[in-house]
Amino acid sequence: MYREGRRYPGDILVLYVRPTEGGRRVGVTAGRRLGGAVVRNRAKRRLREAFWRIEPRLQGHGDVVLVARTAAAAAPFEDIMCEMEALCAAGRLLCADAT
Repeated sequence: MYREGRRYPGDILVLYVRPTEGGRRVGVTAGRRLGGAVVRNRAKRRLREAFWRIEPRLQGHGDVVLVARTAAAAAPFEDIMCEMEALCAAGRLLCADAT
């Protein structure tokens, strides 16, 4: 995924996208640099929730990986949503009428 997919970096997260024929698969990761297990799991839950809220507006199929950066642990949820929408738009995942 990291070698074959397209990378869209942001301040809070990094979005990797790889088109595939099957349905959409989503992965969320957070490295140890982010903090302890509690902090990493909280950041992953927040990214997952933001993606679930945007998912109905996405088009196409493929694999998506969301990588939490250190700012994801303390960023307001609205900032996470805005950045995720911007990265999905850059990756051409959002429907044309949703932008």
